[in-house]
Amino acid sequence: MESAGEVAIGVSVELILAAIALGVLYRFLGRFFSVPHRQAVLSFQRGVLLHGERVEKVLQPGTYWIKPKRTLMLCDMRPKPFQVPTQELLTADRIYIRVGLVGEYRVTAPELFLTQSSDAFGVLYLDLRQALRNATNEMEGDAFLSEVTPLVTRVRELLVPRSQQPGIELVRLEVSEVSSPGWPRED
Repeated sequence: MESAGEVAIGVSVELILAAIALGVLYRFLGRFFSVPHRQAVLSFQRGVLLHGERVEKVLQPGTYWIKPKRTLMLCDMRPKPFQVPTQELLTADRIYIRVGLVGEYRVTAPELFLTQSSDAFGVLYLDLRQALRNATNEMEGDAFLSEVTPLVTRVRELLVPRSQQPGIELVRLEVSEVSSPGWPRED
């Protein structure tokens, strides 16, 4: 008769071999059949769980089993810097001004950011350039060169209704460069 120690070792070896066999079988069958898979959402991310093309829910950081026919899209929630290159714009008193902007944006609604547009930041960027052009056209050249705070405030005012659509929020917006390259324009 075998000792209790030998029986325990034999049972533990058989359990380990069975676990390895189940793991190999799971991996092998997972290639041919739909089986759930694990996916991690990191601390600075949010996961948007899609069922087909419909948003099912937004997942917080953690590890999840994703069922077949569902897709997990990850969205980075950290602030991201951007720059609007310096461009020549015309003020209300017909003076050309060179203006550039810098800032940061962050995602506030990952489900909108990932599903409403193929390039949500591109939408914000185009709206930001248009708001800068409109705000510059409303200001006088002398006031513009003395203080740029009203410009940033006006750009934010013009941008607010549109910036909420793709799930993005402006964290910081500043004027990076201001100069007057020319004289009043004669038409």
